[in-house]
Amino acid sequence: MGNIYNPLLKGFYPDPSICRVGNDYYIVNSTFSYAPGVPVFHSRDLIHWKQIGHVLEREEQLRLKGVKMSHGIYAPCIRYYKETYYMITTNVSGGGNFYVTAEKPEGPWSDPIYLKDAEGIDPSLFFEGNDCYYIGQRGKKDAKYYGDCEIWIQKLDLNKGELTGEVHVVWDGAFKNAVWAEGPHLYKRGDYYYVLIAEGGTAYEHSICIARSRRLFGPYEPCPYNPILTHRHLGHNAKVQNVGHGDIVETPNGQWYIVMLGTRPKEGYAPLGRETFFAELVWENNWPIVNPGEGKLRDIQEVSGDQIDSEQNLCEDEKNIKWKNPLDKRCIFFRFPEKGMYEVEENGKIALKTLPQCMSDDLSPAYIGTRVTSMDFHMETMIEFTPCNNQEAGLIYLHDENNYVRFVITVSSGNEEGQSIKIVKVEEGKEIVLFQDEINRNAHRLKMHLKGLELICMAEGNKLMNIDIRRLTSEAAGGFVGCTMGIYATSNHDTHSSNYARFSELIL
Repeated sequence: MGNIYNPLLKGFYPDPSICRVGNDYYIVNSTFSYAPGVPVFHSRDLIHWKQIGHVLEREEQLRLKGVKMSHGIYAPCIRYYKETYYMITTNVSGGGNFYVTAEKPEGPWSDPIYLKDAEGIDPSLFFEGNDCYYIGQRGKKDAKYYGDCEIWIQKLDLNKGELTGEVHVVWDGAFKNAVWAEGPHLYKRGDYYYVLIAEGGTAYEHSICIARSRRLFGPYEPCPYNPILTHRHLGHNAKVQNVGHGDIVETPNGQWYIVMLGTRPKEGYAPLGRETFFAELVWENNWPIVNPGEGKLRDIQEVSGDQIDSEQNLCEDEKNIKWKNPLDKRCIFFRFPEKGMYEVEENGKIALKTLPQCMSDDLSPAYIGTRVTSMDFHMETMIEFTPCNNQEAGLIYLHDENNYVRFVITVSSGNEEGQSIKIVKVEEGKEIVLFQDEINRNAHRLKMHLKGLELICMAEGNKLMNIDIRRLTSEAAGGFVGCTMGIYATSNHDTHSSNYARFSELIL
Protein backbone atom coordinates (compact mmCIF):
# COMPACT_ATOMS: atom_id res chain seq x y z
CA MET A 1 0.00 0.00 0.00
CA GLY A 2 1.10 3.56 -0.63
CA ASN A 3 -0.26 7.09 -0.47
CA ILE A 4 -0.85 9.74 -3.12
CA TYR A 5 -0.92 13.30 -1.85
CA ASN A 6 -3.32 15.31 -4.00
CA PRO A 7 -2.84 17.00 -6.32
CA LEU A 8 -0.98 14.26 -8.13
CA LEU A 9 0.65 16.75 -10.54
CA LYS A 10 0.99 20.15 -8.92
CA GLY A 11 0.65 23.35 -10.91
CA PHE A 12 -0.62 23.95 -14.42
CA TYR A 13 -1.32 20.36 -15.56
CA PRO A 14 -4.95 20.38 -16.75
CA ASP A 15 -7.12 17.89 -18.68
CA PRO A 16 -5.23 14.72 -17.70
CA SER A 17 -5.47 11.53 -19.75
CA ILE A 18 -4.05 8.25 -18.47
CA CYS A 19 -3.30 4.82 -19.93
CA ARG A 20 -1.57 1.64 -18.75
CA VAL A 21 0.81 -0.50 -20.80
CA GLY A 22 1.72 -3.65 -18.86
CA ASN A 23 2.95 -2.38 -15.50
CA ASP A 24 3.65 1.14 -16.73
CA TYR A 25 1.32 4.14 -16.54
CA TYR A 26 1.40 7.34 -18.59
CA ILE A 27 -0.31 10.72 -18.18
CA VAL A 28 -0.50 13.60 -20.66
CA ASN A 29 -1.88 17.12 -20.16
CA SER A 30 -3.03 20.18 -22.12
CA THR A 31 -0.46 22.91 -22.80
CA PHE A 32 -2.40 25.52 -24.83
CA SER A 33 0.18 27.93 -26.34
CA TYR A 34 3.22 26.72 -24.42
CA ALA A 35 5.94 24.78 -26.20
CA PRO A 36 7.00 22.06 -26.28
CA GLY A 37 3.46 20.70 -26.12
CA VAL A 38 1.82 17.91 -24.10
CA PRO A 39 4.16 16.63 -21.35
CA VAL A 40 4.38 12.86 -20.83
CA PHE A 41 4.65 11.50 -17.29
CA HIS A 42 5.52 7.92 -16.37
CA SER A 43 4.92 5.84 -13.27
CA ARG A 44 5.10 2.19 -12.25
CA ASP A 45 3.06 2.49 -9.07
CA LEU A 46 0.66 5.45 -9.65
CA ILE A 47 2.36 7.26 -6.77
CA HIS A 48 5.72 8.42 -8.09
CA TRP A 49 5.64 10.21 -11.44
CA LYS A 50 8.48 11.44 -13.61
CA GLN A 51 8.30 13.51 -16.76
CA ILE A 52 9.98 11.58 -19.59
CA GLY A 53 9.41 14.01 -22.44
CA HIS A 54 6.92 15.96 -24.53
CA VAL A 55 4.76 14.74 -27.39
CA LEU A 56 4.88 17.88 -29.54
CA GLU A 57 8.50 18.98 -29.66
CA ARG A 58 8.74 20.34 -33.21
CA GLU A 59 7.05 23.21 -34.99
CA GLU A 60 5.99 20.75 -37.70
CA GLN A 61 3.82 19.11 -35.04
CA LEU A 62 2.49 22.23 -33.39
CA ARG A 63 1.35 25.44 -35.07
CA LEU A 64 1.58 28.28 -32.58
CA LYS A 65 2.69 31.34 -34.54
CA GLY A 66 0.78 34.39 -33.32
CA VAL A 67 -1.41 32.26 -31.05
CA LYS A 68 -2.78 33.78 -27.85
CA MET A 69 -2.04 32.11 -24.52
CA SER A 70 -5.27 30.16 -23.90
CA HIS A 71 -5.55 28.91 -27.48
CA GLY A 72 -3.44 26.18 -29.05
CA ILE A 73 -3.53 22.63 -27.66
CA TYR A 74 -6.68 21.53 -25.85
CA ALA A 75 -7.38 18.24 -24.06
CA PRO A 76 -5.08 15.42 -25.23
CA CYS A 77 -5.75 11.70 -24.95
CA ILE A 78 -3.09 8.97 -24.77
CA ARG A 79 -3.77 5.36 -25.75
CA TYR A 80 -1.78 2.23 -26.70
CA TYR A 81 -2.67 -0.28 -29.42
CA LYS A 82 -0.61 -3.01 -31.08
CA GLU A 83 2.83 -1.78 -29.96
CA THR A 84 2.08 1.82 -30.88
CA TYR A 85 1.32 4.82 -28.68
CA TYR A 86 -1.31 7.28 -29.88
CA MET A 87 -1.91 10.84 -28.71
CA ILE A 88 -4.91 12.65 -30.13
CA THR A 89 -5.83 16.26 -29.40
CA THR A 90 -7.11 19.55 -30.82
CA ASN A 91 -5.12 22.56 -31.95
CA VAL A 92 -7.91 25.12 -31.86
CA SER A 93 -5.59 27.68 -33.48
CA GLY A 94 -4.56 25.70 -36.54
CA GLY A 95 -5.45 22.35 -38.07
CA GLY A 96 -8.13 21.19 -35.66
CA ASN A 97 -8.17 17.59 -34.46
CA PHE A 98 -5.13 15.41 -35.14
CA TYR A 99 -3.20 12.45 -33.80
CA VAL A 100 0.46 11.46 -33.62
CA THR A 101 2.09 8.09 -32.98
CA ALA A 102 5.27 6.75 -31.38
CA GLU A 103 6.97 3.45 -30.66
CA LYS A 104 8.04 4.76 -27.25
CA PRO A 105 6.10 7.18 -25.04
CA GLU A 106 9.16 9.42 -24.61
CA GLY A 107 9.22 9.80 -28.39
CA PRO A 108 10.06 10.74 -30.99
CA TRP A 109 6.45 11.22 -32.03
CA SER A 110 5.32 11.41 -35.64
CA ASP A 111 4.17 14.44 -37.58
CA PRO A 112 0.44 15.12 -37.07
CA ILE A 113 -2.28 13.35 -39.02
CA TYR A 114 -5.14 15.84 -39.29
CA LEU A 115 -8.72 14.57 -39.43
CA LYS A 116 -10.42 16.93 -41.85
CA ASP A 117 -13.98 15.85 -41.07
CA ALA A 118 -13.63 15.81 -37.29
CA GLU A 119 -15.76 18.61 -35.89
CA GLY A 120 -15.46 19.94 -32.36
CA ILE A 121 -12.78 19.44 -29.72
CA ASP A 122 -11.52 16.97 -27.11
CA PRO A 123 -11.14 13.81 -29.24
CA SER A 124 -10.37 10.37 -27.82
CA LEU A 125 -9.64 6.96 -29.32
CA PHE A 126 -11.11 3.53 -28.54
CA PHE A 127 -9.72 0.26 -29.87
CA GLU A 128 -11.65 -3.01 -30.17
CA GLY A 129 -10.35 -6.00 -32.07
CA ASN A 130 -8.83 -4.67 -35.27
CA ASP A 131 -10.92 -1.54 -35.27
CA CYS A 132 -10.29 2.00 -34.04
CA TYR A 133 -13.06 4.43 -33.16
CA TYR A 134 -12.99 8.19 -32.76
CA ILE A 135 -15.16 9.76 -30.07
CA GLY A 136 -15.47 13.50 -29.89
CA GLN A 137 -17.56 16.51 -28.96
CA ARG A 138 -19.21 19.12 -31.16
CA GLY A 139 -21.89 21.78 -30.99
CA LYS A 140 -25.32 20.67 -32.14
CA LYS A 141 -26.40 21.90 -35.55
CA ASP A 142 -29.73 22.93 -34.03
CA ALA A 143 -28.21 24.22 -30.78
CA LYS A 144 -30.78 25.90 -28.57
CA TYR A 145 -28.26 27.73 -26.38
CA TYR A 146 -24.54 28.45 -26.04
CA GLY A 147 -22.82 25.25 -24.94
CA ASP A 148 -25.51 22.91 -26.35
CA CYS A 149 -23.23 20.05 -27.42
CA GLU A 150 -23.30 16.37 -28.35
CA ILE A 151 -20.95 13.38 -28.21
CA TRP A 152 -20.38 11.39 -31.39
CA ILE A 153 -18.55 8.24 -32.51
CA GLN A 154 -17.16 7.29 -35.91
CA LYS A 155 -14.78 4.63 -37.17
CA LEU A 156 -11.20 5.77 -37.85
CA ASP A 157 -9.19 4.09 -40.61
CA LEU A 158 -5.64 4.17 -39.27
CA ASN A 159 -4.14 3.07 -42.59
CA LYS A 160 -5.61 6.08 -44.38
CA GLY A 161 -5.74 8.46 -41.41
CA GLU A 162 -9.40 9.19 -42.20
CA LEU A 163 -12.75 8.96 -40.50
CA THR A 164 -15.00 6.53 -42.31
CA GLY A 165 -18.54 5.20 -42.17
CA GLU A 166 -21.58 6.56 -40.40
CA VAL A 167 -21.48 9.19 -37.68
CA HIS A 168 -23.29 8.09 -34.52
CA VAL A 169 -24.46 10.74 -32.05
CA VAL A 170 -24.60 8.89 -28.72
CA TRP A 171 -25.22 11.44 -25.94
CA ASP A 172 -25.73 15.11 -25.18
CA GLY A 173 -25.07 15.16 -21.45
CA ALA A 174 -26.64 13.95 -18.24
CA PHE A 175 -28.78 16.95 -17.32
CA LYS A 176 -31.61 18.79 -18.97
CA ASN A 177 -30.11 21.72 -20.87
CA ALA A 178 -26.64 20.40 -20.06
CA VAL A 179 -23.85 22.78 -21.05
CA TRP A 180 -20.48 21.83 -22.51
CA ALA A 181 -20.75 18.06 -22.74
CA GLU A 182 -17.09 17.52 -23.66
CA GLY A 183 -13.87 15.64 -22.93
CA PRO A 184 -15.38 12.24 -23.86
CA HIS A 185 -13.64 8.91 -23.35
CA LEU A 186 -14.98 5.49 -24.41
CA TYR A 187 -14.32 2.24 -22.51
CA LYS A 188 -15.46 -1.38 -22.53
CA ARG A 189 -15.97 -3.27 -19.27
CA GLY A 190 -17.80 -6.58 -19.18
CA ASP A 191 -20.98 -6.38 -21.25
CA TYR A 192 -21.09 -2.59 -21.32
CA TYR A 193 -19.57 0.26 -23.24
CA TYR A 194 -19.16 3.44 -21.19
CA VAL A 195 -18.95 7.08 -22.28
CA LEU A 196 -17.32 9.32 -19.68
CA ILE A 197 -17.61 13.09 -20.18
CA ALA A 198 -17.00 16.45 -18.56
CA GLU A 199 -20.04 18.65 -18.14
CA GLY A 200 -20.94 22.12 -16.87
CA GLY A 201 -17.90 24.00 -18.17
CA THR A 202 -14.40 23.93 -16.73
CA ALA A 203 -15.01 26.36 -13.85
CA TYR A 204 -16.99 26.13 -10.62
CA GLU A 205 -19.86 24.04 -12.09
CA HIS A 206 -17.50 21.44 -13.59
CA SER A 207 -18.36 17.74 -13.19
CA ILE A 208 -17.84 14.21 -14.49
CA CYS A 209 -20.78 12.21 -15.84
CA ILE A 210 -21.13 8.75 -17.40
CA ALA A 211 -23.51 6.69 -19.54
CA ARG A 212 -23.50 3.06 -20.68
CA SER A 213 -24.82 0.79 -23.41
CA ARG A 214 -24.57 -2.85 -24.41
CA ARG A 215 -23.96 -1.69 -27.98
CA LEU A 216 -21.11 0.52 -29.13
CA PHE A 217 -23.30 3.00 -30.94
CA GLY A 218 -26.01 3.05 -28.28
CA PRO A 219 -28.52 3.95 -27.18
CA TYR A 220 -26.71 5.05 -24.01
CA GLU A 221 -28.42 5.33 -20.64
CA PRO A 222 -27.10 7.94 -18.20
CA CYS A 223 -25.98 6.84 -14.77
CA PRO A 224 -28.92 7.43 -12.38
CA TYR A 225 -26.67 9.24 -9.90
CA ASN A 226 -24.80 11.54 -12.26
CA PRO A 227 -22.57 13.41 -11.81
CA ILE A 228 -20.31 10.67 -10.49
CA LEU A 229 -17.91 13.38 -9.31
CA THR A 230 -18.15 17.12 -8.74
CA HIS A 231 -17.28 19.63 -6.02
CA ARG A 232 -19.77 22.30 -7.04
CA HIS A 233 -22.10 21.29 -4.19
CA LEU A 234 -19.35 21.92 -1.61
CA GLY A 235 -19.49 25.69 -1.94
CA HIS A 236 -17.04 28.39 -2.89
CA ASN A 237 -14.98 27.85 0.27
CA ALA A 238 -14.08 24.26 -0.60
CA LYS A 239 -10.36 23.54 -0.63
CA VAL A 240 -10.56 21.94 -4.10
CA GLN A 241 -12.95 23.26 -6.77
CA ASN A 242 -13.65 23.07 -10.53
CA VAL A 243 -13.35 19.26 -10.40
CA GLY A 244 -14.01 17.52 -13.70
CA HIS A 245 -12.63 16.20 -17.01
CA GLY A 246 -11.59 12.68 -15.99
CA ASP A 247 -10.03 9.55 -17.45
CA ILE A 248 -10.01 6.10 -15.83
CA VAL A 249 -7.50 3.27 -15.71
CA GLU A 250 -7.46 -0.35 -14.50
CA THR A 251 -4.44 -1.87 -12.76
CA PRO A 252 -3.14 -5.37 -13.54
CA ASN A 253 -4.76 -6.49 -10.26
CA GLY A 254 -8.22 -5.27 -11.27
CA GLN A 255 -8.34 -2.07 -9.23
CA TRP A 256 -9.70 1.06 -10.89
CA TYR A 257 -8.67 4.69 -10.49
CA ILE A 258 -9.58 8.00 -12.07
CA VAL A 259 -7.58 11.16 -12.78
CA MET A 260 -9.19 14.55 -13.25
CA LEU A 261 -8.50 18.27 -13.05
CA GLY A 262 -9.25 20.57 -10.16
CA THR A 263 -8.14 23.89 -8.69
CA ARG A 264 -7.02 24.99 -5.23
CA PRO A 265 -8.31 28.57 -4.93
CA LYS A 266 -7.41 31.00 -2.20
CA GLU A 267 -10.06 33.65 -1.53
CA GLY A 268 -11.61 32.76 -4.89
CA TYR A 269 -8.41 32.93 -6.98
CA ALA A 270 -6.27 30.02 -8.19
CA PRO A 271 -2.88 31.22 -9.51
CA LEU A 272 -1.69 27.65 -10.06
CA GLY A 273 -4.49 26.99 -12.51
CA ARG A 274 -6.00 23.56 -13.08
CA GLU A 275 -3.99 20.69 -11.62
CA THR A 276 -4.16 16.89 -11.89
CA PHE A 277 -5.91 15.02 -9.06
CA PHE A 278 -6.43 11.31 -8.39
CA ALA A 279 -9.15 9.15 -6.84
CA GLU A 280 -10.26 5.56 -6.32
CA LEU A 281 -13.06 4.13 -8.46
CA VAL A 282 -15.11 1.01 -7.73
CA TRP A 283 -18.01 -0.61 -9.57
CA GLU A 284 -21.45 -1.29 -8.13
CA ASN A 285 -24.22 -2.71 -10.35
CA ASN A 286 -21.99 -1.94 -13.34
CA TRP A 287 -21.83 1.77 -12.45
CA PRO A 288 -18.72 3.55 -11.12
CA ILE A 289 -18.47 5.03 -7.62
CA VAL A 290 -15.68 7.55 -6.94
CA ASN A 291 -14.17 7.35 -3.44
CA PRO A 292 -16.99 5.25 -1.92
CA GLY A 293 -18.52 6.66 1.23
CA GLU A 294 -17.20 10.15 0.50
CA GLY A 295 -17.94 11.05 -3.12
CA LYS A 296 -15.29 13.77 -3.22
CA LEU A 297 -11.52 14.02 -3.54
CA ARG A 298 -9.29 13.06 -0.63
CA ASP A 299 -6.17 14.94 0.39
CA ILE A 300 -4.42 11.59 0.81
CA GLN A 301 -5.46 8.77 -1.51
CA GLU A 302 -4.41 5.25 -0.60
CA VAL A 303 -3.25 3.09 -3.50
CA SER A 304 -2.74 -0.66 -3.41
CA GLY A 305 -0.08 -2.31 -5.53
CA ASP A 306 2.46 -5.09 -5.64
CA GLN A 307 5.47 -2.79 -5.89
CA ILE A 308 6.10 0.75 -4.74
CA ASP A 309 8.67 2.47 -6.95
CA SER A 310 10.40 4.80 -4.51
CA GLU A 311 13.18 5.69 -6.95
CA GLN A 312 11.02 8.03 -9.01
CA ASN A 313 10.30 11.55 -7.78
CA LEU A 314 7.24 13.62 -8.58
CA CYS A 315 7.83 15.82 -11.62
CA GLU A 316 11.45 16.74 -10.97
CA ASP A 317 14.89 15.16 -10.92
CA GLU A 318 16.46 18.12 -9.13
CA LYS A 319 15.01 20.99 -7.16
CA ASN A 320 16.77 23.79 -9.04
CA ILE A 321 16.89 24.29 -12.79
CA LYS A 322 20.44 24.05 -14.11
CA TRP A 323 21.14 25.29 -17.61
CA LYS A 324 22.15 22.46 -19.90
CA ASN A 325 21.48 21.06 -23.37
CA PRO A 326 18.82 19.90 -23.77
CA LEU A 327 16.99 22.12 -21.32
CA ASP A 328 15.35 20.72 -18.19
CA LYS A 329 12.00 19.12 -19.14
CA ARG A 330 10.25 21.58 -16.83
CA CYS A 331 11.32 24.49 -19.06
CA ILE A 332 8.66 25.85 -21.40
CA PHE A 333 8.35 28.70 -23.90
CA PHE A 334 5.43 30.90 -24.90
CA ARG A 335 5.14 29.49 -28.43
CA PHE A 336 8.25 27.97 -30.01
CA PRO A 337 11.37 30.09 -29.53
CA GLU A 338 13.14 31.84 -32.37
CA LYS A 339 16.39 30.25 -33.55
CA GLY A 340 19.28 31.81 -31.63
CA MET A 341 17.05 33.12 -28.83
CA TYR A 342 19.27 31.53 -26.18
CA GLU A 343 22.58 29.76 -25.78
CA VAL A 344 23.71 27.52 -22.94
CA GLU A 345 27.28 28.43 -22.08
CA GLU A 346 30.05 26.19 -20.78
CA ASN A 347 30.13 28.08 -17.48
CA GLY A 348 26.64 26.82 -16.64
CA LYS A 349 24.91 30.10 -17.49
CA ILE A 350 22.36 30.81 -20.18
CA ALA A 351 22.59 33.80 -22.52
CA LEU A 352 19.14 35.13 -23.41
CA LYS A 353 18.90 37.49 -26.37
CA THR A 354 17.06 40.82 -26.12
CA LEU A 355 14.67 40.19 -29.00
CA PRO A 356 12.64 43.17 -30.31
CA GLN A 357 9.29 41.59 -29.42
CA CYS A 358 7.61 41.94 -26.06
CA MET A 359 5.33 39.57 -24.20
CA SER A 360 2.19 41.00 -25.81
CA ASP A 361 3.41 40.73 -29.40
CA ASP A 362 2.46 38.00 -31.87
CA LEU A 363 6.06 36.88 -32.29
CA SER A 364 7.52 34.56 -29.65
CA PRO A 365 9.13 36.53 -26.80
CA ALA A 366 12.49 35.71 -25.27
CA TYR A 367 11.01 33.84 -22.31
CA ILE A 368 11.96 30.56 -20.65
CA GLY A 369 9.68 29.63 -17.79
CA THR A 370 8.48 26.85 -15.55
CA ARG A 371 5.14 26.15 -13.91
CA VAL A 372 4.37 27.67 -10.52
CA THR A 373 3.65 24.58 -8.42
CA SER A 374 2.69 25.91 -5.00
CA MET A 375 1.32 28.98 -3.25
CA ASP A 376 4.75 29.31 -1.62
CA PHE A 377 6.91 29.26 -4.75
CA HIS A 378 10.02 31.27 -5.48
CA MET A 379 12.58 31.74 -8.22
CA GLU A 380 15.98 33.32 -7.69
CA THR A 381 18.86 33.92 -10.10
CA MET A 382 21.92 36.05 -10.70
CA ILE A 383 21.69 38.17 -13.84
CA GLU A 384 24.61 39.79 -15.65
CA PHE A 385 23.34 42.48 -17.97
CA THR A 386 24.34 45.90 -19.24
CA PRO A 387 21.27 47.41 -20.94
CA CYS A 388 21.25 50.11 -23.58
CA ASN A 389 18.49 52.01 -25.35
CA ASN A 390 15.17 50.35 -24.44
CA GLN A 391 16.54 46.95 -23.45
CA GLU A 392 15.48 45.14 -20.29
CA ALA A 393 15.96 41.68 -18.82
CA GLY A 394 15.07 39.88 -15.62
CA LEU A 395 12.31 37.74 -14.14
CA ILE A 396 8.67 37.61 -15.09
CA TYR A 397 5.55 36.22 -13.41
CA LEU A 398 3.20 35.31 -16.24
CA HIS A 399 -0.48 34.53 -16.52
CA ASP A 400 -0.93 35.51 -20.16
CA GLU A 401 0.35 38.02 -22.72
CA ASN A 402 -1.78 40.82 -21.22
CA ASN A 403 -1.47 40.00 -17.50
CA TYR A 404 1.93 39.62 -15.83
CA VAL A 405 4.63 41.22 -13.66
CA ARG A 406 8.08 42.15 -15.02
CA PHE A 407 10.99 42.51 -12.57
CA VAL A 408 13.85 43.72 -14.75
CA ILE A 409 17.13 45.54 -15.14
CA THR A 410 16.87 48.41 -17.61
CA VAL A 411 18.33 51.84 -18.38
CA SER A 412 17.74 54.64 -15.93
CA SER A 413 14.92 57.03 -16.54
CA GLY A 414 16.37 60.05 -18.34
CA ASN A 415 19.93 58.66 -18.21
CA GLU A 416 20.83 56.21 -20.98
CA GLU A 417 24.22 55.48 -19.39
CA GLY A 418 22.74 54.52 -16.01
CA GLN A 419 20.85 51.42 -14.92
CA SER A 420 17.80 50.82 -12.79
CA ILE A 421 15.70 48.07 -11.33
CA LYS A 422 12.12 48.29 -12.52
CA ILE A 423 8.92 46.50 -11.51
CA VAL A 424 6.01 46.70 -13.93
CA LYS A 425 2.58 45.18 -13.43
CA VAL A 426 0.48 44.61 -16.56
CA GLU A 427 -3.28 44.15 -16.26
CA GLU A 428 -5.46 43.77 -19.34
CA GLY A 429 -2.56 45.07 -21.42
CA LYS A 430 -2.14 48.28 -19.39
CA GLU A 431 1.28 48.85 -17.82
CA ILE A 432 1.72 50.24 -14.33
CA VAL A 433 5.25 51.05 -13.14
CA LEU A 434 5.24 50.08 -9.47
CA PHE A 435 8.90 50.64 -8.67
CA GLN A 436 12.04 52.05 -10.29
CA ASP A 437 15.36 52.87 -8.66
CA GLU A 438 18.86 53.45 -9.98
CA ILE A 439 21.63 50.90 -9.43
CA ASN A 440 25.35 50.92 -10.14
CA ARG A 441 26.27 47.29 -10.78
CA ASN A 442 26.16 44.96 -13.79
CA ALA A 443 25.38 41.78 -11.82
CA HIS A 444 22.29 41.49 -9.70
CA ARG A 445 20.55 38.78 -7.68
CA LEU A 446 16.81 38.92 -8.31
CA LYS A 447 14.13 36.89 -6.60
CA MET A 448 10.38 36.53 -7.11
CA HIS A 449 8.39 34.79 -4.38
CA LEU A 450 4.71 33.90 -4.71
CA LYS A 451 3.34 33.85 -1.17
CA GLY A 452 -0.41 33.25 -1.22
CA LEU A 453 -1.93 35.96 -3.37
CA GLU A 454 1.08 38.25 -3.14
CA LEU A 455 4.21 38.34 -5.27
CA ILE A 456 7.28 39.53 -3.36
CA CYS A 457 10.11 41.06 -5.40
CA MET A 458 13.58 41.08 -3.86
CA ALA A 459 16.97 42.35 -5.09
CA GLU A 460 20.28 41.53 -3.41
CA GLY A 461 18.29 39.94 -0.58
CA ASN A 462 16.29 43.09 0.12
CA LYS A 463 12.52 43.17 -0.28
CA LEU A 464 11.41 45.89 -2.67
CA MET A 465 7.64 45.43 -2.60
CA ASN A 466 4.64 43.09 -2.35
CA ILE A 467 2.27 42.90 -5.32
CA ASP A 468 -1.32 41.69 -5.26
CA ILE A 469 -1.71 39.11 -8.07
CA ARG A 470 -5.45 38.37 -7.84
CA ARG A 471 -6.06 39.98 -11.22
CA LEU A 472 -3.40 37.75 -12.78
CA THR A 473 -5.50 34.59 -12.63
CA SER A 474 -8.07 32.91 -14.84
CA GLU A 475 -10.77 33.86 -12.35
CA ALA A 476 -10.12 37.55 -13.08
CA ALA A 477 -8.33 37.68 -16.45
CA GLY A 478 -10.10 34.73 -18.12
CA GLY A 479 -8.48 31.91 -20.03
CA PHE A 480 -7.57 28.36 -19.09
CA VAL A 481 -3.93 28.49 -18.00
CA GLY A 482 -2.08 28.55 -14.72
CA CYS A 483 0.80 30.87 -13.97
CA THR A 484 4.43 30.35 -14.89
CA MET A 485 7.61 32.12 -13.79
CA GLY A 486 10.86 32.54 -15.67
CA ILE A 487 13.56 34.64 -17.32
CA TYR A 488 12.82 37.29 -19.92
CA ALA A 489 14.64 39.75 -22.19
CA THR A 490 13.54 42.33 -24.76
CA SER A 491 14.70 45.43 -26.61
CA ASN A 492 11.10 46.74 -26.64
CA HIS A 493 10.82 46.91 -30.45
CA ASP A 494 14.29 48.39 -30.96
CA THR A 495 15.59 46.46 -33.98
CA HIS A 496 18.91 48.31 -34.24
CA SER A 497 20.69 46.89 -31.21
CA SER A 498 21.23 43.39 -29.91
CA ASN A 499 22.36 42.28 -26.49
CA TYR A 500 22.40 39.28 -24.16
CA ALA A 501 21.47 38.84 -20.53
CA ARG A 502 23.23 36.01 -18.74
CA PHE A 503 21.44 34.09 -16.01
CA SER A 504 22.82 31.60 -13.50
CA GLU A 505 20.84 28.51 -12.51
CA LEU A 506 17.30 29.09 -11.26
CA ILE A 507 16.99 28.44 -7.54
CA LEU A 508 13.48 27.19 -6.81
